[in-house]
Amino acid sequence: MKTLQNLGLVALAAVAMSFGWWLSSGLPMLAGFVPLLILASRHDASRRSWWRMAGYVMLFFALWYGMTVWWVWLATPAGPIAAVFLAWIYTGLPLMAWFWISKRAPKALSYTFLVSAWTVGEWIYNTNQLSFPWLNIGNGFAHDPWAVQWYEWTGVYGGTVWVLVSSILIYEFLAIRPFRVKNLFAPALAVIVPLAVSLALYFTYDEPTRTARVTVVQPNVDAWAQNEISPEEKTAGLVELISEAPSDTRFIVMPEAAVNESLIEGRLASSPSLAALKGAVAASAPEATIVAGATTYRLYGSTKATDTAHGDVETGYSDHFNSALAVSPDGTVAIHHKAKLVPGAEMTPSWWWARKLLFLIDGLDFYVGQYGYGTARTVFDNESAAVAVAVPDAVAPGTGSSAATGTVRAGAGICWESVYGEYMSEFVRGGAELLFIITNDGWWDDTPGHRQHFDLARLRAIETRRSVARSANTGRSGFISPRGDVLGGDLVMGDTSATDGTLEWNERGVITADLPIDRRITFFVRFGDWPVRVSMLVLGLSILYFVAWRIRRKHLIS
Repeated sequence: MKTLQNLGLVALAAVAMSFGWWLSSGLPMLAGFVPLLILASRHDASRRSWWRMAGYVMLFFALWYGMTVWWVWLATPAGPIAAVFLAWIYTGLPLMAWFWISKRAPKALSYTFLVSAWTVGEWIYNTNQLSFPWLNIGNGFAHDPWAVQWYEWTGVYGGTVWVLVSSILIYEFLAIRPFRVKNLFAPALAVIVPLAVSLALYFTYDEPTRTARVTVVQPNVDAWAQNEISPEEKTAGLVELISEAPSDTRFIVMPEAAVNESLIEGRLASSPSLAALKGAVAASAPEATIVAGATTYRLYGSTKATDTAHGDVETGYSDHFNSALAVSPDGTVAIHHKAKLVPGAEMTPSWWWARKLLFLIDGLDFYVGQYGYGTARTVFDNESAAVAVAVPDAVAPGTGSSAATGTVRAGAGICWESVYGEYMSEFVRGGAELLFIITNDGWWDDTPGHRQHFDLARLRAIETRRSVARSANTGRSGFISPRGDVLGGDLVMGDTSATDGTLEWNERGVITADLPIDRRITFFVRFGDWPVRVSMLVLGLSILYFVAWRIRRKHLIS
């Protein structure tokens, strides 16, 4: 009976922590750790209890990850398994360290250790070579942008701390007997104050009046069959879509791998695909900059210039990159190379033990080998001398009253990069006034994966206070305001079943919106993941205090 109760607590914790990824509200997460804290209180300080608790924690991660990111299995079966294992290493072990300390230290010290250790462990997990930031606790509020407007100060790790502190206070309230109303003050404060601050920020946000017109293309090409389509056929489909763009659009954004041609950097002027796209834009939107995904190659000759270069001395070395290209009206091309590469699919970790596990993905169609790493967050410019015009009623994503003239600058994150908050903020520190996300979400079929990916972009908008234009090969393409609201785009071509003006799964089309341009720099953009650095300091002090407390207690007893 006790075992069944314990399993029920584990399941309850996993369900509470999964709500935010079920395209629902993430607010149940504020009590998500309460079942685990109750479970820990039911075990003593013995070694046997430690191992039992460790098993329950591993089950918690398996259920949580299984209920939220099961769709990764469709791309690579090894993905969810590896994610659960690494979650146990980076956040499960800190949780178990807290369990051990909680049986031997004052309650306040153990809770301080729990919050700081989990936050640091989560950050380590999300920044190493085998990172998986998708289930960072703070990302669970992606469907509640109204509740986390203060992410412009803290980023998603502020959400992690909020969940942990709220869960601890709620647990302590439930554990105190007899019940007293005054004991409800602390947990209520922990939940209500951040929500109240967020609502105040949400309703008082001063949206910029300067706007830029952006067109997003969703070609709807099967991700698994895209290499079977000739470059000419794929380019022809893009040209047809481009021809529907408004003449005064500033950027035409296309998805990851939009250009199905092997492009050699330094010889882009000879590319038939790029020439066709430039011609189409010149005819329909002569002042627009094309932003499109492609695979580009950099040739090194007989020198192995990087660790990721392929080839040999005789044939020559080269790197291939997952790239975002910006083709300006004058024909010049700027390139951003993807730096946050998908483990297994785009990069091989350098750790010897990770390389030993490559047999798990060897032979899968999804595995394409080692890409080169980008080293800078390139910002794309568009210059226009267009006269300022009023925003038409048909395109009502923002409340701006004038179109931008002069230079508009944008940063384009590629797929997986958009899940990393501090990384995306580097585009803004480099001068980006808009953020683009180009992605190929078709690997996961019509599952929650592409919807979750879209909602995570809403948090990037809040953190940076930048409008976001998102172009997916298929899945969900659309626009997001600096407050994290989904903006309605003007459907220029295609058919959409969405009520909010986005292009959904298995839909082909073109949508346009006038996006607010904000040049303000948020606290988060300026200082990055500072809650993690504070947690590191607190964690170190907690460990030192625990050691000193144990030594002092031992002397007092003896």
